[in-house]
Amino acid sequence: MALVVVLGAGVIGLTTALELKRSNAKLDITIVADHLPGDIDHTYTSPFAGANWHSFATPQDKRLQEIDKPGYKKFLQLAAADPRSGIWAVDNLSMYTDYEVTSNNGNYRKFVPWFKDFVDGFEIVDKLKLPEGIAFAHKFKGVVISVHTYLNYLVQQNKEIGNVIKRIPQIHHIEDARKFHSSGKKADYVINAAGLNASKIKGVEDKKFNFPVRGQVLLVKNNAKIQLGVEGFPGLPNEMLYMMPRKEGGTIIGGCFLEGNTSVSEDKELTARIIKRAIKYAPELVDPNYKNNPSKIEIVKVNVGFRPFREDGARVEVDKKYKWLIHNYGAGAGGYQGSFGLSKLVVDIMEKELSKFKSKL
Repeated sequence: MALVVVLGAGVIGLTTALELKRSNAKLDITIVADHLPGDIDHTYTSPFAGANWHSFATPQDKRLQEIDKPGYKKFLQLAAADPRSGIWAVDNLSMYTDYEVTSNNGNYRKFVPWFKDFVDGFEIVDKLKLPEGIAFAHKFKGVVISVHTYLNYLVQQNKEIGNVIKRIPQIHHIEDARKFHSSGKKADYVINAAGLNASKIKGVEDKKFNFPVRGQVLLVKNNAKIQLGVEGFPGLPNEMLYMMPRKEGGTIIGGCFLEGNTSVSEDKELTARIIKRAIKYAPELVDPNYKNNPSKIEIVKVNVGFRPFREDGARVEVDKKYKWLIHNYGAGAGGYQGSFGLSKLVVDIMEKELSKFKSKL
């Protein structure tokens, strides 16, 4: 029986541990982290996410496409079969302003995603049905994930399958992680799924640049009809509108992609712009006739979080120096949607490593 420590209890760490155990019941897995679901800390990204499935892969990025594909199918299955997961299926509408399309020389093809033939119900929206100022739009059957519910669901799933979850102090060297297996013995393998901190731990060498990208979202009491995204606001290339109605009520509204901005404080001017855009493109938010919505936006909480980006995308590989160390970090804004695909890559690596180990016996 191989002893495995998964370092990190965000969506990547929890999903990886779960899928490893499902793939091989003989793995003895302990998940360790200094932050666990229920904690709120700006270095713990998962609780601040939207979250949904909307792949960011370009038509050329086949690797990221394959990472994102399993999540779409899995989340639809969970939405249909397990209400405890906090996931529900709801249409996803993406709109592009006149400014955005004009800035791309009127090339509508750029806005047709790679997944048009992969997802359910994909269609280009008739231009006559688009609001003023919108030049192009498409929609498909999407999913929205209530992150706190889903993270706790993953915790419960891990416990039910036999994985142990432990809170530990922040480690200073990656070798320290091996000491924290629940058996008291030294772990045979460590999965580095420590998110924003993954590349900062001593002993972890990464030639690629790792960096946080700031996001700011509002949790509001108001209910939106569908998921909505709008891109193309003049002079604000790092801002967009996105909204995700939660299964339990209320809506997440964002947002921004701000590289190099590490402020944890609310940008009140950004909040005002988000609200203005939301009301413009989803007027039902302030329509009392729709699900008894308030007549104005009522903010429950403003969340500021940091997406763990990495140059060239997620790192999923055996460490060059420490052969017992497998990395799984750097998913950027695609942690939830890529969680099952990234976990599958780790499962495949683990199977190869264990077969090597057996061949030496």
